[in-house]
Amino acid sequence: MNFSLNILCDQFIFWHLKKIKHGYLKLTNHNGKDHFFGDENSYLKAKIKINDPNFSLRLLRKASSGLGESYINNDFETDDLPALIELCAKNINITYRFSGLLSIPFIKRFLNNNFFSNTKQRSKKNITSHYDLGNEFFSKWLDQSLTYSCGIFNTSNESLEKAQINKYNKLIDLIKPKKGDNILEIGCGWGGFAEQLAKNYEIKLDCITISKKQFEFTKEKIRRQGLNKKVNVYMLDYRDLTKQYDSIVSIEMIEAVGEKYLNQYFKTIKKHLVPGGKAAIQSIIINDNLYDRYKIREDFIQKFIFPGGFLPSIKALQKISLQTGLEINDHKLYGQHYSNTLKQWRKSFLNSWDQISRQGFNLSFKNMWDFYLSYCEAGFKSKNIDLIQFSLFKK
Repeated sequence: MNFSLNILCDQFIFWHLKKIKHGYLKLTNHNGKDHFFGDENSYLKAKIKINDPNFSLRLLRKASSGLGESYINNDFETDDLPALIELCAKNINITYRFSGLLSIPFIKRFLNNNFFSNTKQRSKKNITSHYDLGNEFFSKWLDQSLTYSCGIFNTSNESLEKAQINKYNKLIDLIKPKKGDNILEIGCGWGGFAEQLAKNYEIKLDCITISKKQFEFTKEKIRRQGLNKKVNVYMLDYRDLTKQYDSIVSIEMIEAVGEKYLNQYFKTIKKHLVPGGKAAIQSIIINDNLYDRYKIREDFIQKFIFPGGFLPSIKALQKISLQTGLEINDHKLYGQHYSNTLKQWRKSFLNSWDQISRQGFNLSFKNMWDFYLSYCEAGFKSKNIDLIQFSLFKK
């Protein structure tokens, strides 16, 4: 029975793969037979060797998390994982038709809204599950500043560390700080932005995080740099703020807010900006055309990497900003810079695996993170996701 079901699932997926328009795929099935799909003259070529007869059934049941789960379990092999995922992403209107077909989308929405929404308690748990993997873990493959967000490259041969400084400076340009300004950073990471701002401007900065590891690291970093008189670091949820600020900066934190709390996040920014104040936001966004299906389908990153994570779209951000009385200005897209950043992170992660594995992480963890970094790189290359910087103005 299961054998017959696997054959039917294979045939159903192959039928859809024959419609591939972007790229060329060589698929070697678990029985050793080769199948070819797409344009053999395409620059985008990918190979996949299926090891598990249940592979097609898993895809039909679990959508993008099924592909990721299969990679974690070594159910398939490929010599270029980012290219394989990019091919799937560029043909999303085809792969979407069978990916997760047997899942029930409304269950995801019900669970997310009622059991996995980002309350203060759950937000802290979600952040801890990712960022508190350990400072030592992240230090093995991030740049020296421990910046875990997209860099902006002014030249093709610029270092990642310099690209991160470029990113910070562009955000600083959006708020245009003046001497004596009180500034807030929501989600301070390991203190890279705080260091760049405080070393170059006569301001007062409050940094907040709900990651214990990041809080301890950043607090010590600020002390070590002699910036205590300018910078305060707090273990605090953004919903518990009490002060007002001349400017607010938030770098790739909005993705951890969750769909249910996006409106509250914008209201919080408005409430804690002085009249005439500005906020600078950097966010990963999903293509407007994919937003509705994304909201109801199971996603690999939400399941395995960022529980509670959610990507807004440009239209969603514009709608919420209007509802809360904030004005979006100066928005620019930097998605191509993120594909480069991720490519460097993945290379560094794989090259550092021997050291990382000594921290107690196993091969399944390696495969999970390899897939995660490849998945994101392919998403930016295919333009299914993008990176935006924009300012918010409180009238």
